[in-house]
Amino acid sequence: MIYKEFLIENFKGIDKIHINLVKDELILLLGLNESGKTTILKAIETFDHRNDIADNFKDNFFRTIRKKSDVNSNLAARITATIEIDNPLEINEYGNIFDRGTTGKDKRQNVEAFFHHINHEKKLLIRRVIPFKNGNPQQYYYEFVCDHPFANDQFAKVLAKEMVLRCPFIIYFEDFKDRIPEKIFTSKSNDAFNIDWYDIIDGLFYNTNKEFSIQNFKKLYSRNNKREKDANTVLKRVNKTLNSSFSDKWKELSGVKDIEETELTYHVAKSYFEISITDTDGTTYGVDERSKGALWYLSFLMKTEFRRKKLRKKSGKPVFLIDEPASNLHSTAQQNMITDFKKLVEDTSVIYSTHSQYLIALDNIKTTYIIERNKGSVKSTLWSEYIKRDQSNETYYQPLANVLNIIPNSLVIPWNKALITEGPSDRKVLLVMYKVLHSDKEQNFVIYPGTSAQNLKTLLSFNIGWCSNFKVLLDSDKEGKMARDKYIDELDLNESIVQILPIDNKKIEGYFTETEKKDLYKIVFEKNKDERINKKEFSSIFSILNSDKEKLNIAKTVLTEPTIEKFKILFEKLQI
Repeated sequence: MIYKEFLIENFKGIDKIHINLVKDELILLLGLNESGKTTILKAIETFDHRNDIADNFKDNFFRTIRKKSDVNSNLAARITATIEIDNPLEINEYGNIFDRGTTGKDKRQNVEAFFHHINHEKKLLIRRVIPFKNGNPQQYYYEFVCDHPFANDQFAKVLAKEMVLRCPFIIYFEDFKDRIPEKIFTSKSNDAFNIDWYDIIDGLFYNTNKEFSIQNFKKLYSRNNKREKDANTVLKRVNKTLNSSFSDKWKELSGVKDIEETELTYHVAKSYFEISITDTDGTTYGVDERSKGALWYLSFLMKTEFRRKKLRKKSGKPVFLIDEPASNLHSTAQQNMITDFKKLVEDTSVIYSTHSQYLIALDNIKTTYIIERNKGSVKSTLWSEYIKRDQSNETYYQPLANVLNIIPNSLVIPWNKALITEGPSDRKVLLVMYKVLHSDKEQNFVIYPGTSAQNLKTLLSFNIGWCSNFKVLLDSDKEGKMARDKYIDELDLNESIVQILPIDNKKIEGYFTETEKKDLYKIVFEKNKDERINKKEFSSIFSILNSDKEKLNIAKTVLTEPTIEKFKILFEKLQI
């Protein structure tokens, strides 16, 4: 099963918000502090009752999710998940729920009919409902959201809750507030005992061997039957699992490039574990001596890979909710983290929040939600809708600066080598064609779009004032030529900076034949298009190719040599 969308209703300051998960794409919640980003992440986490806190604290937690302004609220908080059924659900996997009483046994036929329905639809909506009465939380329940008769059956609530246990796990990460403890105690009577990190280490043992656990490991040091050699053997195997997982999945990430090895050691006398880190130069450090960035990644690895109560390997693509990651690291580390997140979304769904300009993935901008708080109510607006109402004229990305209240200055130059295009569509095409021509070469420049050929003056003025190394590319049609002459004359620029397409009277989409456009459309959308490809479809094609490596590799095979040669000449002329 795969999470595709979350609908949040009546949760703290949220009236109603949709968050869509897009395959292999980062989902960004962007907004200032206190705008409501964390509230959205916590609501998604709350969907899964496995994330609930201990029963004796649960009511207090539920009270915090009620709308603060309505102290006597009778309005239920609701979180609805849309789940894609990638493999047919089998009723035999849920056989245990029919053994909980005679009513359950009588419902099997109805459940079979319901399974047939959702397997046919290949989609399922489950809602968690937390009711309130006079401001006090009542017993929560799950329900199916559909028009099938079984959804109204009381037994459906039992089945819905059981299904959540088979859904992908959802894990929330809160910046650096939950760092790896220097000592992970194994005795619950110790004041420094941390149940979360105990579970993580216990999960590491379990991942090594299902028979392994912290308690069984401690028995090997029993006074009556002391087996230190066996204990050492177990710990060596556990460390092998830790470093194997670390190397296989995480070594390539920038945040851990200086970590050569990690080691878990056990101190028998005081009953605690300790984690040490060995750098590439052979120096060994404790977790309190390493950089915050490296420790964040190590903590992230251990939580996602080894947390035993989350261990549902066959449940599908997990969802990581990452709140303000690395916001206290320097800008380069933050930008590297974006690259790392892109690697993670190959087999996970990542929703992260930030108010940092360095943690924005511009090539993922279409899956960015702008989060704002207005009169206590949290609003979420997808980027494509947000820019329609924004009145900024400088550039397609200027609203990002507006959202974050960024004021550029001489100390923060956002680019060292840049190309300015007429609009977003031109940018997407150039990014894709650069990858086609230079698949083995790292892109050492940025491309950022304006809003039209005639509307770049303010943006160009900024770059002149910042002394940026930039060039401008315009269409070679009448409008593009007029804009070139205007910028050269009014801003005292030369033709090497303000250029037009080398082929006369062309827009960039004219570099492709109609056959190529239709072939690319078929690759991207997996269906034929008989009519001409319109401008919006053309832009969408290159937006997807820019983020989908597999489709880009197929696209290379349908591009003709004359088209490729045109872009070679263009990039040579631009000298990028």
